[in-house]
Amino acid sequence: MKNLVSKFDYKYLRDNLIYKHVNFKSDCEFFPNFDLTGYVYDIVVKNNEYLFLVKHKNGKNYTIGSHMKNLSFEIIM
Repeated sequence: MKNLVSKFDYKYLRDNLIYKHVNFKSDCEFFPNFDLTGYVYDIVVKNNEYLFLVKHKNGKNYTIGSHMKNLSFEIIM
């Protein structure tokens, strides 16, 4: 199920994505075919943008900005 991040508020995202494995996808011009799955360990707000702090299974930490074009998510578990 594809859920556009832009359709949800901060409280919903925090309540439902923190401490879960989530797949993020986007068709952003800077990162075409963006597709990352990882463990969301925090969501912060900076400059009017939600920043998802994600730990990938490869051990790397990623920051995903909510302003990516058509950023969507699916909760894996």
